[in-house]
Amino acid sequence: MPEIRALRRLTESIEHASVLDTAVDIDRKVVEVLAKPGSLRRLLHGVPFGHPIHPLMVQVPLGAWISAAVLDLLGGKGNAKAAKTLVGVGLVSSGSASVAGYVDWSELDREQLRTGWVHQAVNWVGISLYGFSWLQRKRGNHGAGKLLGFAGLAVVGVGGYLGGHLAYRQRAGVSVHGEVPFEA
Repeated sequence: MPEIRALRRLTESIEHASVLDTAVDIDRKVVEVLAKPGSLRRLLHGVPFGHPIHPLMVQVPLGAWISAAVLDLLGGKGNAKAAKTLVGVGLVSSGSASVAGYVDWSELDREQLRTGWVHQAVNWVGISLYGFSWLQRKRGNHGAGKLLGFAGLAVVGVGGYLGGHLAYRQRAGVSVHGEVPFEA
C-alpha cells in the first residue's frame, strides 16, 4: 500500500519539521497568555471529565458539515436552506472546539506540537472555506456554496486525519505526560 506509506512519511516529516518551531512557539505563548491556569482552562482541558473534551466537541461541527453535504447532494430548495443553517451551526461550534483543542495542544511535546500546529492550520483553512460557503449560500449562490462546502469537508477531513495521527500514533493526551487529571 504505497499510499499508506506516503501518508506515514508525510506525517513523520511534519513531526520532524523544525521549520515550524517559531510559529509553534509563538502560538503556544499566545495560548498560555489567553488561557491562564484556572477553572476555565481546566474545563477546556476536560479536567472535570477526566479526559480532553476537544475530541467530543469536534463532533458538532463535523456532524453539521457532513449533514449539510448530504443535503447538498440530495438537492432541493428546502434542503438548500437547511444546509446553509447546518454550515452556520458548524461554523459557530467550531470556535469552542478549536479553543479546547488549543488548550490541549499547548501542553504537548515538541513533535506533537508540530503535528498539532499543522492540524489546526489545515482545519482553519477548512473553516474558512465553510465561512465562504455560508456567505455564498446567504447571497443565493448555492452552487458556489456547495462547491466551497465540499472543499471544506475535504480539507477538514485531512485535518481530522492529522488529529487522529496526533491522538493515536503520537498518543497526545493519552501518554503518561498527557494524562488529564480527574476531579470528582
